[in-house]
Amino acid sequence: MDEVVAYLDRFPAEVRARLEALRAMVRERCPLAVESVSYGLIGYKLGGRPLIYLGGFKNHIGLYATPVGHEAFAAEFAAYKQGKGSVQFPLSEPLPTDLIARVIAHRVEAVSEELPAIGRPATGALAEIGVTRAGQLADYSEKELLALHGVGQKAIRLLREAGVRLRDD
Repeated sequence: MDEVVAYLDRFPAEVRARLEALRAMVRERCPLAVESVSYGLIGYKLGGRPLIYLGGFKNHIGLYATPVGHEAFAAEFAAYKQGKGSVQFPLSEPLPTDLIARVIAHRVEAVSEELPAIGRPATGALAEIGVTRAGQLADYSEKELLALHGVGQKAIRLLREAGVRLRDD
């Protein structure tokens, strides 16, 4: 049985329906996100980086958008109970789907600009030439990157799998 399905099966219908709605929102806005159960929550990663986490609880749905996501929406999250890195949407109220959709979109944009997990040597080699964001790699060809000490075929493969665009030779 899929671990996410097993996670969902633990909850009453109302909680499960809300989590399913949120899962659909994540899939719609980020089809490349990889879903799993992590930290006891439904978690999504994009390019090997944490995107967002969802959790079901007795009285609320928890949304964990990492600190960057929470900082960007602090004013709107102020209406809800919060924990360290989380916001709680009570089951007694409708889900704020517009807000959640914007949070997901924000996280997709932020994570998409992060360098994928390609290993310390390759990340260090890129930093030496001033590349710290994925979008900057569009200025470099595969051949130029492979010429850097620390960047090998595996790093190039991981960049491509993460959807990073490189300049054509």
